[in-house]
Amino acid sequence: MFALRAIYFFVSLLLIIYISPIHAAPSPVIDLHLHAGPSGTSSKWYSVGKDETTDGAQTRYLLETFKAHSIVKGVIGGPPSDVERIRSADPSRLIGSVAFPCSKGLDPNLFPCFENGGNWPEVDWLRTEVEAGRIGAIGELYNVYAGVAPDDPRMRPYYELAAQYDLMVLVHADVGPPPERRVAGCCEAFNGDFARPELYEPILARHPQLRLVLYHAFRPDFVQQAIALLDKYPNVMVETSPMMSVPKPLVYGALKAFIEAGHEDRIVFGSDFWGAIAGSIEVIESAPFLTDKQKHGILHDNAAKWLR
Repeated sequence: MFALRAIYFFVSLLLIIYISPIHAAPSPVIDLHLHAGPSGTSSKWYSVGKDETTDGAQTRYLLETFKAHSIVKGVIGGPPSDVERIRSADPSRLIGSVAFPCSKGLDPNLFPCFENGGNWPEVDWLRTEVEAGRIGAIGELYNVYAGVAPDDPRMRPYYELAAQYDLMVLVHADVGPPPERRVAGCCEAFNGDFARPELYEPILARHPQLRLVLYHAFRPDFVQQAIALLDKYPNVMVETSPMMSVPKPLVYGALKAFIEAGHEDRIVFGSDFWGAIAGSIEVIESAPFLTDKQKHGILHDNAAKWLR
């Protein structure tokens, strides 16, 4: 009798295990497009708790978001003081980046770019930060906002530095945002023509191994220009943010075009703005035409290989 009960219990346990739903852990994510900026009390993304500073609340929100969505690595760019403040809270997971050129000392959000009030980082300072491990990328490059051509002579020392130290170069490759989406008072020299991916051809010709990420690569004509670069240069990558703002047909059309051109392993994930991580992941996860392998590639694997 005891033996029969033991067998019954064992079989029942096996059935429970077999038919119970298995909840897989969330797939790891690498976010190559995060922005740093001053903290504040009026953020719609985080609230400041009792006995908490605004800086502390901002950083806590980001790290909690990382944990909730399995973000294992992120690249964060912006004013150097804000970048380093946030990066240093989790230096094993966050890669710092410096964003420029600025306009009248301000970035597109009208945050001061550099302590000296300038529009450009000093090359010697940047070299020191790179060698110290605090900076691992340059960008987002604001050429469109500042009205500076990507191959302007003032840009060349930074590409040379990036090539020398194998830094990522993260560029704004879209004609937008439109005037109504820009911060009031931003960017009187804005020039969408400087967003064209084809403008990076001479730069890549000089530095063919440059690790270049084309942010916002979703417009059909720009997608074709991006594919021409992907065909020729091994370290060019594309991302399709801001996926919380861009209509899905544009995002999905771009992803399909890159995949059909044979470059599914060159698409990386970027959220672009605070509060957009969860929704942007969902845009990828819910794409009906992507295989599980392609989804994992976009969210993690492609960037993981590229970051080595």
